[in-house]
Amino acid sequence: MSRTDHGNTHDIFKDIQAMDVGIVNHEAWIGEVHQSLICGHAHSNLDDLRDDAHCCCKFGLWLYSHETQSLQNLDAFQLVVNAHRQMHALARKILIKSDSNTEILDSEYSDFTSQTKDFKLNVRNLQYELMSQVCVVDHLTGTWNRHIMYSKLHQEKERLMRTGLSCSICMMDIDYFKRVNDEYGHVAGDYVLKAVADFCRAGLRQYDSIYRYGGEEFLFCLPDAELGEASSIIERLCSSLGKELITLKSGETLSVTASFGISGLRAEASVEDCIQAADHALLCAKAKGRNRVCNWENVSDT
Repeated sequence: MSRTDHGNTHDIFKDIQAMDVGIVNHEAWIGEVHQSLICGHAHSNLDDLRDDAHCCCKFGLWLYSHETQSLQNLDAFQLVVNAHRQMHALARKILIKSDSNTEILDSEYSDFTSQTKDFKLNVRNLQYELMSQVCVVDHLTGTWNRHIMYSKLHQEKERLMRTGLSCSICMMDIDYFKRVNDEYGHVAGDYVLKAVADFCRAGLRQYDSIYRYGGEEFLFCLPDAELGEASSIIERLCSSLGKELITLKSGETLSVTASFGISGLRAEASVEDCIQAADHALLCAKAKGRNRVCNWENVSDT
C-alpha cells in the first residue's frame, strides 16, 4: 500500500487537521501583512524578515518536523513545501521594502497575493489526496477495503491480459472467530483482526496486496504467481499463523488459525467469478477441517 499502508488512519487525520490549522494561521498572518502594508507601520513579527521565515511559523515548524516524514514522497506534499517557501519569500521581499519606505511594485504585490492562493490550493489538494487514501482503507486493520478491491483486481486482470503473466487470488477466513469475541470481547476481537492482518501483510511478498472482504474474511492478490507458487506462499502463511501468539492488551495470549481458498485470476472469467471460485475453495478448506489451504483447480477437478 501507499501511505496508508501507510497505514495509520489516525495519523492521516492528524495531518489533515494540522493543515487546517495551518491554513487558518496563514489567513490571519496574511491579514497582518496587509495591515502593515496599508497602515504603513513596521511589521511587528521580525521572523517574517528572516531568510528562513518559512521555517519559523507554526505551520513551517510542522512542515519540516519528523511528523511529516511519511508524507515526504508525495508529490502533493512537495508542492505544499514549495508554495509555502515561495509565499514567505515574497512576503519578506515586500515587507522589507515597506519598512524601508521603498516603492512596492504592482507585480510584486500581485505575485504575493497570487502565491497565497496557490499555497491554500496546494494544501487542500494534499488534504484531498490523504482523504482519498482514508476512503479506500479499512480503518480497523489498515488493509485496503472492499470498495477499492474490485478496481484493483480489474486493473490486475487487464495487466495479465496485456502481458500474459499469471495472477492468483486467495480468500482467507479466521477460524472460529466468534469464539474470540465471545470469550475475550469485541475490543479484543478487533485487536486480533488487526494483528492477523499485520501478520499476513508481513508474510506476503512486498508487491502482494490484502483487502478486508468483510468481517473476519480477507482477500489476497498475488501478482505474477501461478496457482502452484501461490499455494506454496499461502501454505507457509497458514502454517506460521497457527504458531503465532497474539498478546492482548490485557496481557492474555491466544493463537488463531485460518482457512484459505485459492483461485487464479483468469482472462476468460469475470473478476467476480474468480472471487467466487476462491470462495468455493475456502468453503472446501472449512469442510475438510479448517486450518488448511484448498486450491480451486484441485477442488473443481474432484
